Amino acid sequence: MWWFPVLLGLAGAVVAAWRLRRRLDRQRRLMELCRRAGLSFMPLDPYPDTLWLPFAVFGRGTRRGAENVVWDPRDDAADVRAFDYWYAQEGEQGAEVIRRMTCAVAQLPFGVPRLDVVPRGPLAIAAGAAGTPEVAMELETFNRRFHVVTDDRRFAVAFLDQRMMEALLALPHGIACSVNEDRLLLWALDLAAAQMLMMLEVARRLPGRVPSVVASLYPPRPAEGPHEARWLQGQWSPDLTVSDP
Repeated sequence: MWWFPVLLGLAGAVVAAWRLRRRLDRQRRLMELCRRAGLSFMPLDPYPDTLWLPFAVFGRGTRRGAENVVWDPRDDAADVRAFDYWYAQEGEQGAEVIRRMTCAVAQLPFGVPRLDVVPRGPLAIAAGAAGTPEVAMELETFNRRFHVVTDDRRFAVAFLDQRMMEALLALPHGIACSVNEDRLLLWALDLAAAQMLMMLEVARRLPGRVPSVVASLYPPRPAEGPHEARWLQGQWSPDLTVSDP
């Protein structure tokens, strides 16, 4: 039976080579689509804050990274981009498993509590939303499709008005929407290149669908002062390494 481990190794090498080829083909397709659409593309992530975005998925795994970043240089909106995200975690028998996602992020003009709107099914399980307490919305069609999880029910009701729920229902199946602090995130399990550009466009437009009442309930994050280092628990924390004159 000496040949059995060799056969398994060969099979693993073939699968790895196929996956690499598929990723390279997708990357070339993405570059071509960006060229035609006048979008900017970078195979390596030029943004230093991607892995620090305020969402739980960016803290998973023992290793993680972002790649294939797409943005529109003509867009005046701040920090709207799409990218591929991956993280490594331990699988069965200690083998490392790579999980891949397609994401798009946009900035919001206010700071809000955490809210996850996740399609029911495999994505809800992957997100850890399945089985957790959820908020029921007024639109039954929305409730049947999405699992809504938040720490602040008042915010969920304010954010997910009729227009916003209709906008999320118009998304292709399998795309989740999360908001936290001043960021909005769309994410799905490894989309095709053309769908990634669609996600970028949705991320650009979706902040404009946020109900105006949200801005009054959750005002913008205050500007950073001269001795304030970072936003923590609802206020800027003082930089203790700097003494007052």
